[in-house]
Amino acid sequence: MRKDVKRGTMEDRIRKLYVEVSSRCNLQCKMCFRHSWVGERFGDLDPKMFKQLLEDTALNEAETVFFGGMGEPLVHPKLTEMVSLAAKADKKVELITNGTLLGRETIQALLTAGISRIWVSIDELYENYDKIQIGSDFDLVRGNLETINILRKGTNVRLGMTAVVMRDNIASLRRIRDFAERFQADDLNLSHMIPNRQEDIAQALWPMCDVAGIKAYTDGKSPVWRFEKVDESIEFPMFKFSERYKKELFPNEESLLEAELFSWKGKPVTRRINYCRFIEEGQCFVRWDGDVSPCMGLLHTADTYLGDHKRRIRHHSFGNVYRQSLEEIWNSEEYRNFRERVHEFYFSPCLFCGGCEQLKENETDCIGSPAPTCGGCLWGQGFAVCP
Repeated sequence: MRKDVKRGTMEDRIRKLYVEVSSRCNLQCKMCFRHSWVGERFGDLDPKMFKQLLEDTALNEAETVFFGGMGEPLVHPKLTEMVSLAAKADKKVELITNGTLLGRETIQALLTAGISRIWVSIDELYENYDKIQIGSDFDLVRGNLETINILRKGTNVRLGMTAVVMRDNIASLRRIRDFAERFQADDLNLSHMIPNRQEDIAQALWPMCDVAGIKAYTDGKSPVWRFEKVDESIEFPMFKFSERYKKELFPNEESLLEAELFSWKGKPVTRRINYCRFIEEGQCFVRWDGDVSPCMGLLHTADTYLGDHKRRIRHHSFGNVYRQSLEEIWNSEEYRNFRERVHEFYFSPCLFCGGCEQLKENETDCIGSPAPTCGGCLWGQGFAVCP
């Protein structure tokens, strides 16, 4: 992104706090990053620390507390109590779950505690469900969704559904949309898959999409890469496939309209380019062990793939709430400088490059950006999307 491009205003306070209450999970979903974690541990957040977090001045203006990360929140034995604490602190409270642990008693406890929205991951339907959400049971989850709708009737609690879209389930996308409507979902979140194992490279659909062109410019010292379209308001469809790939993915379709397939409640699914919602909208992550990260992508160290290139994304923390206040961490010079750098999005375009040594990790890039770099981030280009 050129330095003379105006980016608008970036939130300077925490508006949405993501809390990874546990890195444990009861499933082994096909697309999960946990398959390729490097040196990561499993554990739960201390509820006493969560209570302390809510009292931190960094959250004075926070609107939402979101229970989610790389684990299943409902495996934490004290989750309902933490939901209640956040609701009593006058925050909107959301969580994302694979749905298997949403029995009637748990749902009722969450509603009583003050949950605002429940997101359920539905990445396949019917006969193919357990091929992707491994260890789960479709009939169980479907029954739990029915119970949610019975118990939330007459309340303001919202139901959201989210799906990671890949080659194996793209043909079911319209059914996923219809399924969400059938179960009265208020919100639908679709995201591309980020491959984390070599055998899953072919599952990635984002390389099949039309994207804005890339050009190299020079400031007299080194090449500076930027998108041909630099207006920060520009958005492009996440699933706008090139013509050749439409025929490959949907060989039996006589016609394929993105507006028909990839819309929700009459609105097309679009995302901005060179835009990090986590940074721009004042979002922050606290990991189960207290580490503070700026985004989902930097929450844990894992191996991923960009095309055929293996890339290690290293966890990055700006501090730990067991040793510092969240206010101190959020306002530290290092964290503030990083947010400004992402706001400008002055990085190499690793997603669309042929590859170099710097692509192997997120430590630096070809224009010398310090760690962590974001030019290879699928979230930053609107392909990976979190609720």
